[in-house]
Amino acid sequence: MPSLSARTLRRRPDLMAGRAWRATIPGSASTPSVHGTAVLLVLLAFSFLYVLVGRPEAVPWSVFLPLIVLSGVIHRPAEHGLVVGVSLGCLAVAAVLVGSDTPHAVGTLVVGMLISTVTSWRCLARARVGVQGTGGELLLGQLRAGLERRAELPQLRPGWTVEGCISSAFGHPFSGDFIVSHLDDDAGRFEVVLVDVSGKGIPSASRAVQLSGALDALIGSVPPEELLALANDFVVRQEWAEGFATAVHVAVDLDTGEFRVWRAGHPPAAVFHGGSGNWSLLQEGVGPALGLVPAPVYCCDEGVLRRRDALILYSDGLVEQHDRVLDEGIDRLLGKAEFLVATGFVGGARRLCEQATSGDTDDRSVVLLWVD
Repeated sequence: MPSLSARTLRRRPDLMAGRAWRATIPGSASTPSVHGTAVLLVLLAFSFLYVLVGRPEAVPWSVFLPLIVLSGVIHRPAEHGLVVGVSLGCLAVAAVLVGSDTPHAVGTLVVGMLISTVTSWRCLARARVGVQGTGGELLLGQLRAGLERRAELPQLRPGWTVEGCISSAFGHPFSGDFIVSHLDDDAGRFEVVLVDVSGKGIPSASRAVQLSGALDALIGSVPPEELLALANDFVVRQEWAEGFATAVHVAVDLDTGEFRVWRAGHPPAAVFHGGSGNWSLLQEGVGPALGLVPAPVYCCDEGVLRRRDALILYSDGLVEQHDRVLDEGIDRLLGKAEFLVATGFVGGARRLCEQATSGDTDDRSVVLLWVD
C-alpha cells in the first residue's frame, strides 16, 4: 500500500500547486495589511470632508457611504469601527460647517448609520469564526469544492461503470449527503461510501465536511470491514449535540464480481439480477447509525455481480415522505429503477435523484454501479 503522504498528494494536487505558488511569490502566504487599508480609507474620509466644505456642489453627501461598505467587506471589527467613526464624524462635521443643505446631510447620516449597523454585524459574525474580509466566502468555497472533489467517482476497468449524483434540499449550495470512494487498481478492489448526515442546511453541511474528510482518509487505508466502526468512533468523539449519520459502504472485487455491503442505520441497497430480471434488497447486515453507541458491530451482506447486474445505493431523501412509510418509498424507487433496465443505466443516477419522492425538500444522493 502506498504511503499516506503519496496517497494524499495524488488526491490533493492542489496542495503541491499551493506550495509551489507560495514558494514562487514572496509573501503570498500572508494577507494584505488591513491596517494599511483602514488608514487609507480614513485619509479618504478627511479628503472628502475638505472638498465637501470647500466646494459642496462638487461632491455628493453620499461620498462617505462607499468607504463604510468597503471597510465592512475587508476589515475586522476594530478597523471597521475606526472607519465608520471617522466617516460618520466627517459627515456630521461637514453638515455643521456647510449648513446650506441640512436635509440631505441628515438623510445621508441616517442611511450611513443603518449601513454601519449592518456591516458591523457582518464583521462581528466573521470575527466569531476567525475569518476576515472575503476569507469566509473563500473558506466556504474551498469546503464545498472539497466535498465535490471527494464525490467524484473514478473510472473503473472495462466492463464496470459507476455513477453518482447528489442533490441538496432546496438547491442549497451544501448537502448533508456525501460520497467518498477509493479504487485500488492493483488489488482490483473498488470501495464507495454513501453517507447521510442528520439535519439540513449549514449545521448538517458542517458535520458532513468533517465526516467526509475522516472517511476520505480511512477508505482504502483500513480493511473494509473496519471502516464503519472507525467512522462511528470518530462521530462519537465529536459529541455532536444533535448529530448522527447513516451510511452504506460497499466493497467490490472487480476481478470476481464479489461484493460486501455494510450498513449503519441506512436504507438497504438494491441489487438487480440481470439473469432473472428481478430486484432484491440487501436487508440482513445492518448496524446502528454512526454516533449513537460506542463500539457497535457491523455485519455485512454478500453477493456477486455478474454481467448485466446492477447495485444501487441511495439516501432516505429518495424514498422517504412524511405521509408514507419507508417501505412504500423503496417500492416506488425500485419501480423507477425498472425503467433504467429498459432504457439503460447510463445517466440513471441523476434520473433517480430528479424523480425522488421527496422532491427538493430533502437532500438526495444515489450511487449506481453496474456490469456491462
